[in-house]
Amino acid sequence: MIKTLLDRLLVFLASLYVSRHLEHHCHGEHCHVCHHIHRCLELISVCMEIVVAPFVLALRCFFFRLACIKLPFTQPVTLVSQKILLLN
Repeated sequence: MIKTLLDRLLVFLASLYVSRHLEHHCHGEHCHVCHHIHRCLELISVCMEIVVAPFVLALRCFFFRLACIKLPFTQPVTLVSQKILLLN
């Protein structure tokens, strides 16, 4: 429980840092603020993948099982299958 609270706090702080420093005065190629923003965005994306992964797995299992279920109306109904005599 404490770990999840710390994870949420860390994501919140990373989001806050990114939102505050997104429009900063960049110092060029070795800008430390850009480096921190990049690391914060990586942290946020990893945490979101951890949160979303169980839901994605559950949806994939649901859709896979749904595709395996055979519906009773899977056979095409044609005049020949109903043995209807076609006379001109």
